[in-house]
Amino acid sequence: MSAVVTALDHARADLRLGPYELPGNFDSLSGDQQLFILSNLDRIADGLPPIDGLSPTLDTAARTATGSDSDPDPTALLSGLASYAWTANWAGQWANAPYAYYEWMYDDGYNGSETSNLDCVSPAATGCWVHRRNVLAFPSAGTISMGAAVATDAAGNSSYAMALVWTPTTSWTSYSYTWTQAQADGAGMDGSATAHASGLPAQRTHARSRHAHRRRAARHSA
Repeated sequence: MSAVVTALDHARADLRLGPYELPGNFDSLSGDQQLFILSNLDRIADGLPPIDGLSPTLDTAARTATGSDSDPDPTALLSGLASYAWTANWAGQWANAPYAYYEWMYDDGYNGSETSNLDCVSPAATGCWVHRRNVLAFPSAGTISMGAAVATDAAGNSSYAMALVWTPTTSWTSYSYTWTQAQADGAGMDGSATAHASGLPAQRTHARSRHAHRRRAARHSA
């Protein structure tokens, strides 16, 4: 775990941001909680509203997606709402949740034969950096809820999925873990990474034992 956290901090330094302000118990948290904390720290650094919490309802959609190596699709869960929007990411065959997150955020561009984003088929493809954009979606006021899951797919490979949902109100779901709880544990509390990042990270090249399989996220609003 320490190696991938070091890699995440180095990638942040390239954007002239401080290291990730992780809680002391980060290593012992579940993968979905780790994805939640990392996502919020990057959202805050980018001047975006934080995700309010992990929704058990959305966790179910993410868990289903891990079994089929696909993006979560929470549309059916949101059909009773008058207004909503969502994004979703999937990654597979990485060592742990923070590593999958690293790939979404810092290795999502075009890198020739080493490209791990299935939608980034050329340097100018619209799918390049889509996973990063999905994490940093929804700048408007409202409620942002997250579902995430870490599991294995039908072939026994590691599988990671997350979905973000924006709604104007909070009444549609409960939370199993909130940003307030994460802050109480020490997430984002030293204030060293509050400057806004700008632009996209430089595409990073590094050795990997397996190629990532990531699918393009979708967004829906009604």
